[in-house]
Amino acid sequence: MQADPPLFPARFHLPMSCDVSAVPGVAKMVRGFLLHQGCTEHEVNDCELALVEACNNAVLYAAPGPIECEVVVEAISSLEEIELRVTDHTPGLKWPERANLPDSTSEGGRGLFIIQAVMDATRYFRDPSGNTLVLQKRRSRQ
Repeated sequence: MQADPPLFPARFHLPMSCDVSAVPGVAKMVRGFLLHQGCTEHEVNDCELALVEACNNAVLYAAPGPIECEVVVEAISSLEEIELRVTDHTPGLKWPERANLPDSTSEGGRGLFIIQAVMDATRYFRDPSGNTLVLQKRRSRQ
């Protein structure tokens, strides 16, 4: 008996604690979800890299204090594209149209560049109740 093909669009929603040690586990779960949806290894690798960078930024730049620090990760897969959403409660940032690769001696600043390099489209929405980074990757026709 053959397994049923995945239904589209499929959605995966996962709250994540505000701790960098939670990022690899979340990335692994999203990776499994995308592979189950029939995404290619290349698509999944790009999405996983971008998601790890996005989640690390959401945790590392969370505002200290009484604001609840929870990150919500969503993955949506359709036949045409993959969409990842990372919602955080940081003070937010100004999302660049195109991030530049920082100087090779710089200790940080590569995350936004990497995210934009591996994804087809990126958008960032700031809101007092939480900020959402939306990452999109077109799926290849197999």
